[in-house]
Parts: sequence; C-alpha cells; structure tokens
Amino acid sequence: MNWNRMVQMMAGAAALAIAASFPVAAQVAPAGAPGIPGNPSPIGDTSAIAKEAQGWLADLIKVNTTNPPGNEQLAAMYIAAVLEKEGIKAEILDLTPGRSAVVARLRSTATPDPSKALLLVAHMDVVGVEKSKWTVDPFAAVKKDGYLYGRGAIDDKGMLAANLAAFIALKRANPRLNRDVIFLATADERTVWRRERQDSDREILGQVCSRVCAE
Repeated sequence: MNWNRMVQMMAGAAALAIAASFPVAAQVAPAGAPGIPGNPSPIGDTSAIAKEAQGWLADLIKVNTTNPPGNEQLAAMYIAAVLEKEGIKAEILDLTPGRSAVVARLRSTATPDPSKALLLVAHMDVVGVEKSKWTVDPFAAVKKDGYLYGRGAIDDKGMLAANLAAFIALKRANPRLNRDVIFLATADERTVWRRERQDSDREILGQVCSRVCAE
C-alpha cells in the first residue's frame, strides 16, 4: 500500500466521522448557497496521527489473521490496548476459541438518540497467501519505495487502521458530538461474526443510522 493512499483513506473516514460533530443544521447548505458552509475541522492537523496509523497498520499486518482459521483475537487485543491507552473503553467480543471482535463507542454530548449513531466498521481477517509468489514476507510489513507491503495492507487492515485513526482523532479533539460514533473491528467478515454473535450484531446495527463500511 502506498502511504499517501492510506492517508487519503483515513481522511475519507475522518470526514464522515467529523460530520457527527457538527450541528445537524450546519450539515445542510442554506437555499441558494453555493455549497456547505465552511466549518472548521474539530480534528485539526492529521499529520501526526497519520504517522501513528502507519505504525498501527504495520503492527496489525504482523498479526497473522489468515482465514481460515482467523485467530483474530490477538489483533482484537492489540486494538483494544490502543483504544484503552487513549482512555476509550473497548469491549472484546469472543466469538469462538481464538476469534474475537472489538467494539468501542464515543458518546454523544447531545440528548442520546441511538438511531443516529455512526458506525466505522472493518474486518481483521485476511485471505491466505502463496508465499512463493511474494517478493517479501507477507506478514513482516516491509516498507520499500514509499509502499508498505503485507497481506491485508489494503483488504482490510489499511481501512481498519484508517477507521481507528479517525475514531481516536475524534476522541482527542473532544468535539461536541451530535450522535454516538461506534468503532467496530469484526472477525471473519462472512461467517463467524454473523453466525456466533447475531444478538450483538443486531444490537449494534440496530443503533446505527449511517455506516462507513471499510472494504
């Protein structure tokens, strides 16, 4: 993955997350106006957290979550530790032995309305590799010529790191959120999450108005 592309993805995720901090009225351009009013970003300069996100992505690539079998629990624990360091309570959802998801929430400072929540979601598992076809170790997060190489760098750990960065940037900026923002890193994107945690899945998705599905 080219790091400039990673920063662009993070900015996209952040832009949608930032929208949760603006008053609802300010998200709609007045009649006849050429565009949406220029609201100052509550996050500010993202260059520092972009560098942190690069480190998180490299660390996540080094956690082999090839599916099958997945083994996302270690990645979930890593993400939970990053969130806890920022003072964000994270809940690890154990699915099957060795497989977990992690969820965290930034609470609205307005009157709570779960139906308005914004969900930032990405999955931690990756597809298998044929190492003979790789010129570098797919789980070493090798940096070369401005690129970060590794299984999952794009699908889907790149967007996972981007979501994490956007979520933490919001927490650090401490803006007045007009809706909850939920961070969710899922295990097996197609089977285990849906089969083993259907009740939790419905509970989370039932509180969501908008989703940033990083895929």
